[in-house]
Amino acid sequence: MAATVFSPQKLAGGPRAALPILMYHRVLDGFDPLQAEIHQAKVMDTQFRTLRQFFQVLPLDEAADMLMQGRLPPRAVSITFDDGYRDNHDLALPLLRQHGLNATFYVASGYLNGGLIFHDVLVETIRHAATGTLDLGIDGVERLQISDMASRIAAIRHLTKAMKYLEPGRRQQLSTRLLETLGPHAPRSLMMSDEQVRALSRSGMGIGGHTTHHVILSKLTAEAARDEIDSNRNTLSSIIDKPLTSFAYPNGKPGIDYDTSHVALVRESGYRNAVSTLSAVGTRQASAHELPRFVLNETTTIGVILRMLRMTAYAI
Repeated sequence: MAATVFSPQKLAGGPRAALPILMYHRVLDGFDPLQAEIHQAKVMDTQFRTLRQFFQVLPLDEAADMLMQGRLPPRAVSITFDDGYRDNHDLALPLLRQHGLNATFYVASGYLNGGLIFHDVLVETIRHAATGTLDLGIDGVERLQISDMASRIAAIRHLTKAMKYLEPGRRQQLSTRLLETLGPHAPRSLMMSDEQVRALSRSGMGIGGHTTHHVILSKLTAEAARDEIDSNRNTLSSIIDKPLTSFAYPNGKPGIDYDTSHVALVRESGYRNAVSTLSAVGTRQASAHELPRFVLNETTTIGVILRMLRMTAYAI
């Protein structure tokens, strides 16, 4: 990301254009103080309205192909959602339809139909933890003091980072233990069902791969990584009765969460493009299998427009 100044001409289309790809995860009806980073539906509504009025929202597959061919139209942008949360179907899909927009949804298929990603189990554990000392028994992680909301937010941030990079089997064991401890407070129905994934696809939305169990690929053997990528693609293709063409690397930090060997596995699996979480905008000089994305947090029309312009300083 060598550029240091705005380059609004990169939104003008053509061979020198850049493609902003927006990255969302969950969407909520209201504000959750423990998860302030989650988009609220009213904010997403403002963002989508602005994108419809001032930009050209394109399906990611189409936009990625046009980017690589040097024929991206002016003010092009693509929208993506990660993980496969049910609120993507219940809240985001109606907003996309209302504004006539398209998005690609990257789904971790192992959590469909009642599964839970570890982060959500952790959040509810902290939410319902009694005031005092909390020790989850993670090697190298000190005991944490839980008292007010700020300490709970800090604990979630700290423990998410620690759990994220545990060996996958150990992480699942810990998540299962926390879930049993939560009892009636355990989160329910957070992820989509097969039918809801099909409904997204039938609505014209893209469905993309995200591994079966949302594992960080760099923590796996080559064989296990290939299986996570291929089994996820096969499962989702069977659900929507279409081949998958786009993939999102879980956690997605280049050189940390995945490397060139995993990019090769994604290509070999048959994906035409893939996205990371590097906060930038991609030009045709970028790899079609490592397109950067960024999170749009702005809550006003002018804020969204200015952010899109600012991101042109980070074209790669």
